[in-house]
Amino acid sequence: LSVLLESLLVSATQQQKCVLSNKGIYRKFSIWDTVSNISWVLVNSEPLMEFEGPTLRKIIDIGGIGVHEPKPLDEEWNRILNLRKQTILISFGTVAQSKFMPESMKKAIINVVNFPNITFIWKYEEPNDAMFKGIDNLIASEWTPQSCLLADKRLTLFITHGGAGSMMESALRAKPLIVVPLFGDQTRNAKLMEKFGFGEVYGHTHLDKVRNFRYQTAATRMSRLLARRPFSPGEKLVKTVELAAEFGNLPELRAAGRNLGYIAYYNLDLLLIIAAFSVIFTVFLLCIIHRVFVRFFITVKVKVQ
Repeated sequence: LSVLLESLLVSATQQQKCVLSNKGIYRKFSIWDTVSNISWVLVNSEPLMEFEGPTLRKIIDIGGIGVHEPKPLDEEWNRILNLRKQTILISFGTVAQSKFMPESMKKAIINVVNFPNITFIWKYEEPNDAMFKGIDNLIASEWTPQSCLLADKRLTLFITHGGAGSMMESALRAKPLIVVPLFGDQTRNAKLMEKFGFGEVYGHTHLDKVRNFRYQTAATRMSRLLARRPFSPGEKLVKTVELAAEFGNLPELRAAGRNLGYIAYYNLDLLLIIAAFSVIFTVFLLCIIHRVFVRFFITVKVKVQ
């Protein structure tokens, strides 16, 4: 962490020096104008696996662009997949290493492995850890060919942290999921997976439940949908870049809101009118209540006296 912070500070210092040395040049440009004039925005997302929401025409989804075609597994991995009828892969990516997990989380995973008729493959940075001793159905490996394993029909289930890449690979390979979100967008990705029905978040489910036929059916359907997309992410990327290279800036795709002022953009004029009418209505209502109170309650009190 200290090395990362040091590199960030050095980078920020160098950028600041660059800005100061070119201060006259930078004054001629506006970052907002530059951003609003971008021809295309390539986004690592897939509409078939997203929440609904407003978007712009210049935003191009190329989710899955980084998923490579699977290669044949070597002899050792084939041997592991043939050990039992079912095999489950456990991997939490490369950023959050499993060896640094809290002991409570490690013990929870060890408890999950308590299915002797299933082979578990766990991507673990210290495969010779003492906690793995005596667990015959657990294969701890410092590295796993994740994409190739997910593409193999002998793999039954994937337990993952819910990173965007792992989610896309699982969807393409029709693999049900148990997601253990750790940080960043992983909780959101887990909710997407639950929405489309091909898995659940760990803590809300049990291993036997996720092996249910319903989850495999949903995973297979999502895989078929992605395979039948009109254009692959690679095709969209190439065509989009070629169009930008030929025509440059595309004013036809600019959002109308970029030319609105601060008041119009945030609808402050409408909010002011609504607030004014609300105040007038409230004052009018209070006046009526006051007159009714005076007419009935004060008059009755005077008559009684």
